Amino acid sequence: MSQNTLKVHDLNEDAEFDENGVEVFDEKALVEEEPSDNDLAEEELLSQGATQRVLDATQLYLGEIGYSPLLTAEEEVYFARR
Repeated sequence: MSQNTLKVHDLNEDAEFDENGVEVFDEKALVEEEPSDNDLAEEELLSQGATQRVLDATQLYLGEIGYSPLLTAEEEVYFARR
């Protein structure tokens, strides 16, 4: 079929839908709006804040355990056998 025939066929289908009370929507009209630049910037800031807090907590934990002395080989064997 040629493109003109397809367009006429589409018009006939649209007319039939209109006659039967069926609304036809464009797919693009149903898609939600793209988020605005402000929305994207806000989401980015929120996600960075959460990541920063996690890194801070992790860094604090690693810093704290760095002050604890490690077990010697003999202590590891002793506690393993208990």
